[in-house]
This record gives sequence, structure tokens and C-alpha cells, in this order.
Amino acid sequence: MGTQPPIVPVTINLKSEIRHPGQDTDFMELELAGTITEKGGRRYLRYEEKQNAETVRTTIKLDPEDAVIMRTGAIRMRLPFAPGGTRPGTYANGPLALDLHVVTNELLLTEDHDHGEFRVSYEMHAEDGLLGHYELTITYAEGTR
Repeated sequence: MGTQPPIVPVTINLKSEIRHPGQDTDFMELELAGTITEKGGRRYLRYEEKQNAETVRTTIKLDPEDAVIMRTGAIRMRLPFAPGGTRPGTYANGPLALDLHVVTNELLLTEDHDHGEFRVSYEMHAEDGLLGHYELTITYAEGTR
């Protein structure tokens, strides 16, 4: 029987900047507890957050060439990223469900033995056009505060 990969607790700092067409820029910053695990040679960052009293679980495949943000719970979302490319994604919140086109403008991943940074700049498009420009920076460090 194989051994389970270690699950390492991490402290996460998440910063996002969202620019919807014709609206002011929204900024958000959160500090969360999460975990890092490795599976099949890939590293995954996982955390949970509350939105409107409901839990949203997020998993990020940390890869500088093929990253994915997957969310389940109150919000269901799959956002794949490839530097300089466009990938199909999905977003659902209650009865609203959208097929997306995710355009990755920048994708950076830097990791050291006990901390790292995941940064992505992207656009989301639906069939009606541009939904917005997004900047997301997630830093994480082993241990919890």
C-alpha cells in the first residue's frame, strides 16, 4: 500500500484586484490557513473561506506553465491558466452558470523550501464579452500564525 503525501499547514496571504468594465477597481486582501500537498509530482495549495455564511473550498494546482484554480461549495469555478494563452473555464453560483474563456496575461510561480508566491494576471470572457481584468497574488509560508 502506498503512503499518503504529507499535508503541510501553511499561512496564506491572498490579494486580488478586480476591474470590471465601467466600474471602480475592487481590492481584497485575506489571510487564511491552508495546506500544501504534492500528488503525482504536482503541488496543490488548498484553503477554505466563508462567503455569505457558506463555505467555498479552493484548490490551486501550482504550476508555472499549467496552473488551475478550482473552487467548490457556494461557488463552483474552474479557471485554467497558461502563459500567453486562452483556456476554457467555468463559473457557477446558484442558478447562474457561465462558460468562460480565460486569457492569461502573466503567470509566475516562485517557491523556496518553506514558502512561495503564485501570481496571475488574467481576463475572463463569456459569450457576451469581457467580464473583467483580474490580478491575483497568493503568498504562502509553512506553519500557521
